[in-house]
Amino acid sequence: KAANRIKVKIRNLIDELHKKIAHFLVTNFDIILLPTFETKQMTKRGARKLREKSVRQMLTLSHYRFKTFLKHKALEYGVRVIDVCEAYTSRTVSWTGEIVANLGGSKVIQSSEGHRMDRDLNGARGIFMKTVARALTVRPYL
Repeated sequence: KAANRIKVKIRNLIDELHKKIAHFLVTNFDIILLPTFETKQMTKRGARKLREKSVRQMLTLSHYRFKTFLKHKALEYGVRVIDVCEAYTSRTVSWTGEIVANLGGSKVIQSSEGHRMDRDLNGARGIFMKTVARALTVRPYL
């Protein structure tokens, strides 16, 4: 009984988190870029790099339920949600297109010309440019 109460409490907290984040996103942005998040592949025991505690926490957050709820709210508010692929975005230099093979855990990405940028900013810029380019060529509604 007590374990069930705790599960319900956790579920309610996660639902509240989903609702608050979705409301913030749909009221402040016209277009939301949402990464494809494959939790099943990330949590498989064979080749995962995450510890059991991290996996459990990630699965508790119910990313797929959030994704469907966000899309529902976006439809309600007239906001566009675009699923984007994050492949190679942190390894690709966004201003030249070259792929840095030996990036490792570096927080800064550097091109062969010597220009430097924060890795997260570079990834976000790369995703944005890739999505806008695809939207303008494949689906000219943006």
